[in-house]
Amino acid sequence: MSNSRPLEIYMLPFLSPGHMIPLSEIGQLFSSAAQNVTILTTPHNAASLTKISNSPNFRIQTFSFPAKQVGLPDGLENFLSATDIPTATKLYTAVTLLQADLESFMLSSPPDVIISDMFFPWTADFALKIGVPRIVFHATFIFAQTLKNAVREPDSPHHSVESDYEPFVIPNLPHKITMTRAQLPDYVRTPNGYTQLMEQWREAELKSYGIVVNNFSEFESEYTAFYKDIMGGKIKIFHVGPTSLTQSSSNDKANRVHKTVIAETECLSWLNKKAPNSVIYVCFGSACKFPDTQLMEIACALESCGYDFIWAVLGKDDEKDEDMIKWIPSDFNQNVIKTKRGLIIKGWAPQVLILDHPSVGGFLSHCGGNSVIESVSCGVPIATWPLYAEHFYLEKMLTQVYGIGVEVGVEDWNLWVDCGKKIIRREKIEKALRKLMDGEDEMVKEMRRKIKELGELAKKAVQVGGSSHKNLMVLIEELKQIRDQKS
Repeated sequence: MSNSRPLEIYMLPFLSPGHMIPLSEIGQLFSSAAQNVTILTTPHNAASLTKISNSPNFRIQTFSFPAKQVGLPDGLENFLSATDIPTATKLYTAVTLLQADLESFMLSSPPDVIISDMFFPWTADFALKIGVPRIVFHATFIFAQTLKNAVREPDSPHHSVESDYEPFVIPNLPHKITMTRAQLPDYVRTPNGYTQLMEQWREAELKSYGIVVNNFSEFESEYTAFYKDIMGGKIKIFHVGPTSLTQSSSNDKANRVHKTVIAETECLSWLNKKAPNSVIYVCFGSACKFPDTQLMEIACALESCGYDFIWAVLGKDDEKDEDMIKWIPSDFNQNVIKTKRGLIIKGWAPQVLILDHPSVGGFLSHCGGNSVIESVSCGVPIATWPLYAEHFYLEKMLTQVYGIGVEVGVEDWNLWVDCGKKIIRREKIEKALRKLMDGEDEMVKEMRRKIKELGELAKKAVQVGGSSHKNLMVLIEELKQIRDQKS
């Protein structure tokens, strides 16, 4: 390093687990490289971040959350608790009200760099005002950013198809990517207030020094080069992940930020009794709470397919066992749970610990960015069930670019609060699971070979001398040069 004095880095994670966890772990990477990192967040969220790092140069600065000003109860500070649009709207309003306090703090004690989530676009102009670089974090892949950019163009073919379910090819990409209009976000199909926010985030990105990505560069090298090109060649992109691979012990893997509802020993004990590649892991992220009718279809498919499974079901953690009869078949408990063929976790599951176990051979997933990179890092192929956000884009990466996923056949993008609005039947689910887990099928063997190879590349990337480690060191060096030239 040209200067041994550490950087003063302020990080602003969005108040949602899928954003907070990876950005805070990126903060841990910086602090492990002897840089000073301060996470700016609220008291309730700070409590869940204390396990990220015990490094003396990693600290958390809290700001009072304006819950009462927007009509929220005390302690409701995270989008994990938002189960409807009005609550989410109040939360987002409260987040915008934090700007004044955050700016005041950063003006009184200026950092050398601001690394902020895309949901804080104002940090781009603020960083320019105080003369420091701003790095943006998107909580997804550059591949998804590329597709988002492609469909925002006025000549995107989704404007000219005759129906929502007519396939079209997104033009001018490195691969042939086929989608339907129904799989695109609502704000792409019909411009709304969120469309305007997307444009604000894009403009803020163009004013920023670069993008930091929780991924490894080898996984999306073509799209990184492509995205830089379409963004005018000005933006720098630093792949520094996967951050999940920084968790080395089983205890760390089991308790990343959120305390899991199952003991690490119980989970490992169950998995250790299973054959290699024999278990399906089922989880749909931190925001999806399916209705009982959809849970019943999943349960019937899991029972019928015959494979061992671990199923994480959110929104049921305070439910009594006898209430499960509403969303499982009558003989499910007797035939599946008591025989130890299946394990249901009602609440937060130790996902990385599960995926990294050799008995796990498939993942039924919503294709959220964190779930995808964690599965790839562990070498586990995915049955894709996209729901909202950028999930359908990432499904296409898994199935159409890399061939490491099997589509369940979900047709419609929905808001997270409408998950399960259109029920996916058990026959579709079972068919995808059988296709994913058929160890004798040549296509499945090739899929497993590819994803195991990618998993090895991910592990090498985060090691000293690997691509992600090098990118982190380069970014630190460049930021120090900017600081020193300024002084």
